[in-house]
Amino acid sequence: MYTRPFKPLLLAAAVVAVNGCSYLTGDDGMFRDRGNDYQDAVEIAAMKMPEQVDKASTQELYVIPPVSRANAQADEEITALDFAVPRPLPLGASAFGEHVKIQKLADRRWILAGLPPSEIWPKVRHFLGSNGLRVVYTDAINGIIETGWLQFKESTETKDRYRIQMEQGVQPDSTEIHVLHLSVPSEVKGDGQVNWPKRSINAEREAWLVDELAGNLAAQGDSGGATSLLAQTIGGGAKIAIKDVDREPVLSMALGLTRAWATLGHAVTQQGMVRYDENANTGVYYINFGTVNTAEEEQGFFSRMFSFGDDEEEVEIPVSEEVAEKSPYTLNEILSNLPLQDPDVANLFPKLEGSDEARKLEDVPGYLLIIAGEDGDLQVHIRDAYGQRLARKDADDLLKHIRRNLI
Repeated sequence: MYTRPFKPLLLAAAVVAVNGCSYLTGDDGMFRDRGNDYQDAVEIAAMKMPEQVDKASTQELYVIPPVSRANAQADEEITALDFAVPRPLPLGASAFGEHVKIQKLADRRWILAGLPPSEIWPKVRHFLGSNGLRVVYTDAINGIIETGWLQFKESTETKDRYRIQMEQGVQPDSTEIHVLHLSVPSEVKGDGQVNWPKRSINAEREAWLVDELAGNLAAQGDSGGATSLLAQTIGGGAKIAIKDVDREPVLSMALGLTRAWATLGHAVTQQGMVRYDENANTGVYYINFGTVNTAEEEQGFFSRMFSFGDDEEEVEIPVSEEVAEKSPYTLNEILSNLPLQDPDVANLFPKLEGSDEARKLEDVPGYLLIIAGEDGDLQVHIRDAYGQRLARKDADDLLKHIRRNLI
């Protein structure tokens, strides 16, 4: 048996294998790692076309506009040191805590659930099916379910029908469920399309279904729930977003004015916010951020950064730790003495008129929260108590904190 030549052959094969790997995958190999090649890339000159050639087809498809600092001089460009790329708003950053609750505004009632519409849709279908409420029409894209006719035992002369509308909530990953009730004489025939009223025919019977549905959803919880692919588009885009308008962060609200005013009024009394005054006619809340200086307060709320969960962004609110419970000025005093000669201030207060008696108020604390726009397309600006713009990051942080407390 010849065994001696075998060891030299193995050694030679190993050397060839190592050299082969370097030849194939090393820095100069045929299959080298090109993951970092972009770092050595250089900008090349733009393509130049002959004069007689139409240049429209060769222009940039997505042009990046220049970004300017708020209150900057004309043509002053913002730099990387002036601007920090904001982290995305964390999903599920809702402030209501409970999984399901019933919201009220004037004579309106609806269910607010802390799950996205795609998960609420199958739960509502389960509730209807398990309670014998026949479904005759569904529109998963628009979040609509209509029941067939049913009859209450105490009312044999009429029959009733319900329309359930699901839509995106104010907070991310939340759903609003609105119920509409219709009642007609018992002799009316058919299960087809009906002319739904703007308001429920019977508020008590609407409330019955709202209460039953809310209780059932709360009992189902959010564990092991199904998700509807068809219902993923319910409600369209987000109702609330922070956008840049005229070089200023604003809170964009796809809500009616009454609803927006109410939810903002709730938000500015939560988590360290103080509401000094309000003026519905001009759409202004006079607010401040910080703890009220009371004997019961053991620790300043703003002695630390805000934190809203392990996965959420920490936001430092640019205010002192404690604020007075009341401002030395009323909102009417502040509005009467705004510097309306400044167009940037005057544009936000179209209902106010300048006065020769306007004066410079000293050391006005707090902020003005101003609602502008039309129903369904509102913009909320936050300014200092003189109506002047805040630094971009400060305005963005304050609006984020307000947004987290909307309902």
